[in-house]
Amino acid sequence: MGSKAKEEERRFILEVIEMYHSLPALWNTKSKEYSNRNKKNEQYDELLGKYKEKYPNADRKQLISRLNSLRTNFRKELKKINDSKRSGAGTSDVVEPTLWYFNEIKFLIGIEKPCESQNIREIENDSQGQDIADNNYSDVPTTEGKKKEDNHPKKKQKLEDIRKEVLLLAREQLQKPDSEYDKIAAAWAVELAKMEPGQQLFAKKGVNDILFEGQLGTLHKNSIKINEICPGNSQTTPNLSVTFFPQSHTSNSS
Repeated sequence: MGSKAKEEERRFILEVIEMYHSLPALWNTKSKEYSNRNKKNEQYDELLGKYKEKYPNADRKQLISRLNSLRTNFRKELKKINDSKRSGAGTSDVVEPTLWYFNEIKFLIGIEKPCESQNIREIENDSQGQDIADNNYSDVPTTEGKKKEDNHPKKKQKLEDIRKEVLLLAREQLQKPDSEYDKIAAAWAVELAKMEPGQQLFAKKGVNDILFEGQLGTLHKNSIKINEICPGNSQTTPNLSVTFFPQSHTSNSS
């Protein structure tokens, strides 16, 4: 970011902080408005309108992340100053603030607790309008490049939804009772497993041929002849043969 752009960025952030100061429902825990959910939503919308002057695609989540970043840096700066005072250092040795917006955001003194080792950040819950606490909030970038990172939770949620849907379908299939066809197929599988490998091949071929003819609609009770010994065949062990005789459409006279 060039010096001119950086200066414009800082000027705009100071304007945002000034408006933030005028909206106590967003930061002043001692104000009655702070616990008023409707008032808080109204003031967030008002501040977001200001923030969109520079970042038109920003949403409330991005605005809150930016505010938390500003407050986190302020807490750190305030803690350094207070620590130097408690150390017994002379007036000339007390740390001077170097944060460029320190004076503009000093209204948070008394609200923030810089002496605690674990700081608390406020995030507005969009669905319930409540404040939740979390420890050690890390700084966020000062540019809207954060937007790309904000999309990651959405992708994770989508993957989680797909996973739940797959598990639900699998559970439904497992709980679904077997049909008559499933039971027949299972019984055939048991019998097939008892055969020698060579016999399994013949059995599979025979079943496949029968299913094929059945789908064509050409099966009838005399369609299949199994191990039929042809005249003149001198083999003592009959061959396996599955022979299909087309169904006659004319009736035989008695």
